[in-house]
Amino acid sequence: MEKKSRTATLLKPEMTASRYFRTHLFAYLLLGVFTVLFAYPILWSIISSFKTSAEIRQSPFSLPAVPQFVNYKNAWLAAHMGDYFLNSLMVTALSMTLLVILVIPCSYVLTRYHFKLRNFLRLLMMAGLFINVNYIVYPIYLMINGVSKTVFGNGLLLTDNLVTVAVINAVTSVPFSIYLLSGFLASLPTGYEEAARIDGCTNWGILLRIIVPLSLPSILTVILFQFLAYWNEYLVAQTFLITDTKRTLPVGLLSIMQEAKVATDYGRLYAGLVIVMLPVLILYCFVQKNLTKGISMGGLKG
Repeated sequence: MEKKSRTATLLKPEMTASRYFRTHLFAYLLLGVFTVLFAYPILWSIISSFKTSAEIRQSPFSLPAVPQFVNYKNAWLAAHMGDYFLNSLMVTALSMTLLVILVIPCSYVLTRYHFKLRNFLRLLMMAGLFINVNYIVYPIYLMINGVSKTVFGNGLLLTDNLVTVAVINAVTSVPFSIYLLSGFLASLPTGYEEAARIDGCTNWGILLRIIVPLSLPSILTVILFQFLAYWNEYLVAQTFLITDTKRTLPVGLLSIMQEAKVATDYGRLYAGLVIVMLPVLILYCFVQKNLTKGISMGGLKG
């Protein structure tokens, strides 16, 4: 009797694991299908970027006979993807800098301070979550173009400008960023701030020396989310940027796609696609765990 009891006890974990696997088998299969659906186009684009146009047309699903690294050279130099890459890098970096400067103090004030307009401002920020920049990009263009003509006598001075695109990107993403960061700030204990005030620390000192270090996971999540949005942003850049040398990567990639319809240089087209998505893929591989952690801390607490 005692031996049977011990045997049952030893088999129980294995049976539990087997039952758990059978219970979640459908979920695993579904995740596997979605993984293939999302990963295959990326892998296919990378493989096609090393093939000639003839190989892509004749055998689109085969491996390249000889890797064509010249496709990347043509995309980077002849198609000006190098210039577009630097433009996107500048717009993204400037947008991220402005966003961090705006969002961290605003989130802290709306979370920690109590004043008359606090609820109204929080409601205003929440309303901003439902306004997509795609719906208001043309009114913004008309407004900035009118200001540029009135003040400088040249409508293109402010519209055909990378800095203007960066400012629009940063300002229109403030509501979501505040929403995500405020959830985490609300969960922080106030004891650290009270102790710092007793020691004579100013409000800015508390924010920079205590709140920011404690909020780094959530701040990193905001940065990563908005990096993806800024790097892939198309409509604002397409609307404002007229000069060819000022185009960003998504806009420049569209011009390559239009040229490919005429010249059928598909190898260069897929090389351009890889250039656009490679920084995002590399960044996501490095920060995947921190991204998930920051989302759970900022979105579920508070």
